[in-house]
Amino acid sequence: MPEAIKKFYRSREERIIFGVCGGLSEYFNVDVSIIRVVFILLALTGSFGFWLYLFLTLIAPLKPGKKDATDIKDKNSASRNLFGLLLLAFGLVILLQKFFDFLFDWNLIAALVIVFLGVYLLVKNNKK
Repeated sequence: MPEAIKKFYRSREERIIFGVCGGLSEYFNVDVSIIRVVFILLALTGSFGFWLYLFLTLIAPLKPGKKDATDIKDKNSASRNLFGLLLLAFGLVILLQKFFDFLFDWNLIAALVIVFLGVYLLVKNNKK
């Protein structure tokens, strides 16, 4: 008899931003703090962790389960604000580095996209 395929979901319980680290900890059966530290270290050493987290946020579905008011409104609102601030800060750091180089390259465009995405998320979330 074939074994059931294990699926990766973003966590509803163990979430600070979008539940990616919580979902990975459930999938690999490791402590969520270890996963979070790994993502932070990857983000600080060249932004790979940031892009991986963003990619997993976009492709991984939220774990099926009962939706309650705090899950949808409070956590989602706070998570979007935090994620928007992180995007804004990350983009501004890259932008400032590029501003002093006076060179045009794709990293400058990526920084602008990140900044505008962060501002968009903050503005959109605060209108609700």
